[in-house]
Amino acid sequence: MKMKYYFCNSIRFPETLPMIMKIFNSIKSASIGIVLICNACGEIVSYPDTPVITYEAFTLYRGEDILQNPILLGRLEIGFTDGDGNIGLNQPDSTATEDSIKYNLFLTIHEIKNLQPVKVEGPEGEFKYRIPYIERTGQNKTLKGTIFVDIEYKTIDFDTIFYTFYLMDRAFNRSNTDTTDVLIFTGLEP
Repeated sequence: MKMKYYFCNSIRFPETLPMIMKIFNSIKSASIGIVLICNACGEIVSYPDTPVITYEAFTLYRGEDILQNPILLGRLEIGFTDGDGNIGLNQPDSTATEDSIKYNLFLTIHEIKNLQPVKVEGPEGEFKYRIPYIERTGQNKTLKGTIFVDIEYKTIDFDTIFYTFYLMDRAFNRSNTDTTDVLIFTGLEP
């Protein structure tokens, strides 16, 4: 596996980076945005019915939480395709709904310890997100787009990490699992 290393403590954070997200008030929170690339008139492209995801980018920047406190944010960009266009979930009817019906994007943190990846266990190592219901009109139901996941770091608990992630569609087809680059948080303050 070829990995790129980013030394985040040398990144210059733009002061004017537009905020395209609403941050939830929790230890680590995220919002998901989706950009679909849809050609109304054009050649019909065929993709597998099982979603396929690709790691596009991970960017760190400074922003503010809902109380306007300065905070460190990470934006994960995931490319995806789905041949039968059944990505996204409706809002569940109750909080008693099973996780497999409530969430459809799953991230896991892996910490690098002694040059070896170690999966972070428990709730601090697993993140679950809901991609909203997407439905294309017309005959071509295929979807291709980018998912943006904004992650809030109120505390920096790990020095060197990477994320693995996968997606489930409404037919419970599980995508491939992809991996971010290695992220080094040494010297960063939230």
